[in-house]
Amino acid sequence: MRWLIGNKIIEKILNINWFSNCGNPISIEVPLNIIYVSNWIEAKKYYTDPLWKETTLEARNVLTEFLHNKYINDYMNWNKVADEAKNFLENSIKPQIVKFKDENNLDKIFVDCVMWDLLGAIMEYYYQKCKNRPEFFGKLLKIYESGNFPCGWEGKYPKGKLIVY
Repeated sequence: MRWLIGNKIIEKILNINWFSNCGNPISIEVPLNIIYVSNWIEAKKYYTDPLWKETTLEARNVLTEFLHNKYINDYMNWNKVADEAKNFLENSIKPQIVKFKDENNLDKIFVDCVMWDLLGAIMEYYYQKCKNRPEFFGKLLKIYESGNFPCGWEGKYPKGKLIVY
């Protein structure tokens, strides 16, 4: 199937070995300051903290504002792209994340965080031809690809440190 959102990003997400490296440092370079937590209890403290939601929402707002101000014609595709991305995530990824949630006694907020991060990464990927676009969620995707879980933020975005399990 040919995806409007891009086959390459679909393949990347489909090939993630979810949370297989949690508790260990990420295995790739990510240009963010990182603080590690060592278990799901600590991770949950961060991903349920309103600061994490505010941080990821601000990162999404930075992307949409950037596109609206500099690439208005491309930005007009936002809803169509987002709908396709949500459909893909709902059908192909969410069942795996829900299963992991259930097996590890996590909550719905955990699932929502992962889905939100992946949607942001897909949106950034789709707009990759837009020069100097924000790339916060692409960095989070690299952390997921490493088998880790980006779960929080310390400080005021964009300054601060990413919390990773």
